[in-house]
Amino acid sequence: MTARRHLAHCTVHARFSLSDIPRISVAAAPDEGSAAAARAAAVRALAQAGRGYLGGRVELRTHGGTARCRSVRRATDRAVALAVAATLRGDATGVRVRVRPLG
Repeated sequence: MTARRHLAHCTVHARFSLSDIPRISVAAAPDEGSAAAARAAAVRALAQAGRGYLGGRVELRTHGGTARCRSVRRATDRAVALAVAATLRGDATGVRVRVRPLG
């Protein structure tokens, strides 16, 4: 019988709220690299939607097991882009993205 490593899945939760001030602020990022990735993702998503003149606030949370920094940053990038798109559509703004596990 093969031993299995059971790790809790890590997820990134992102929420975005719009602002008329063209500045992106990031709250509760797991590290500075993730904060920079979140800021860049929000700016990129707003620009692609033709709303580059707007700004807002990104709230990030990570939950679960251990994951590579690179995987967390990729999940952060995707979660923020989805949260911005949802906010612009008027949908619920909370988005969860699963992080690729170690190994």
